[in-house]
Amino acid sequence: MAAAAALARIGTPVVGEVIRALGDADPRTRMWAAYTLGLIGDPAARNALLAAAADGSDGGVVKWARAALERIDDLQSGRSCRGCCR
Repeated sequence: MAAAAALARIGTPVVGEVIRALGDADPRTRMWAAYTLGLIGDPAARNALLAAAADGSDGGVVKWARAALERIDDLQSGRSCRGCCR
């Protein structure tokens, strides 16, 4: 969780690397990558998160990918986070 928060503070410059982590073999790494992308909230992650949410091979990955997508939508529409990213 501390690593996710640190990466989120860095923000957009790390989005590409975190997106790459969504393709890792370890489902825990993919889950934390999705979570981190939600914290960052960069729309550039949308397609990768959509793919992760549709994959369905791990429930945690799907949950956090969907939550990240909701957070990105909230940020783009000017709504505050609905609590999905925490």
